[in-house]
Amino acid sequence: MKLWEVPPSFPPGRTLPSESESIRVLLAEDNVIDQINIRGLLERQGAEVVCAANGREAVDRFVAGSYDIVLLDILMQDMDGFEATSRIREKERQGSGQTTPIIALTAYSLRAVYDKCRSVGMNGYLSKPVSVCDLKELFIRLSGGIARDGIRDAAENAGELPVLDVNASLTNLGGDHELYRDIAAMFADHAPEIVEGLITALQAGDLTQAEYFSHNLKGMSANIGAKRLAELARTIHDSVRNDRSDGHERWIARLRDEYGRVTAAVAGVGEILSP
Repeated sequence: MKLWEVPPSFPPGRTLPSESESIRVLLAEDNVIDQINIRGLLERQGAEVVCAANGREAVDRFVAGSYDIVLLDILMQDMDGFEATSRIREKERQGSGQTTPIIALTAYSLRAVYDKCRSVGMNGYLSKPVSVCDLKELFIRLSGGIARDGIRDAAENAGELPVLDVNASLTNLGGDHELYRDIAAMFADHAPEIVEGLITALQAGDLTQAEYFSHNLKGMSANIGAKRLAELARTIHDSVRNDRSDGHERWIARLRDEYGRVTAAVAGVGEILSP
């Protein structure tokens, strides 16, 4: 997590939502599993959350309501987080002139992303998958509880990644078994479409769609603790993003194989975490 300048319009003296009146959050995220995950974490902290499925909807909801903080995914179809931020800032300039904290949600730790977030008027970013600790620290720092300006990194173990690390995911979710079961169920419902979309895009050489689907697969896999699948999706994403030539269909066999393992593991989650 990194924060830059915090707007003075953030309620002074406020710490965590659970320790004061409810903080109102506008969450814009087009990945339904990410949206459920982050919304669940926010609501467990006592926040009131309004969701938007894309940047255009986020701008409309921002204009129609009043929010203490805005969380925007930077990669959304129809309108991305960068364009949405620019439009929100323009609406604020045309209105009271007060600015609301806008935090980017991103799976990238790249200088170019960092610079673009800042240039359009965002106040910082959170790396996905977002954890309960990330959100607690965010609220503390926005309310002045922490003055430092640094990056909080989460390092992976150096050894081979597990097919499904349920314990790590539960840690990110604050130990909420019910929320994890919900997210795992959403993965089971939506991942087949994402994986097939990615495979089709790779076969057709449609690198734009391959980039989109691999980005979504990385996020939803990381949320349930499918670390190997998330890492494979990240590798595919980086491959199609940085190399626009042919040959990316080589990933298909590995993708099918790893996704099959994750599917089998997810099928047993209900019994493992049964109340």
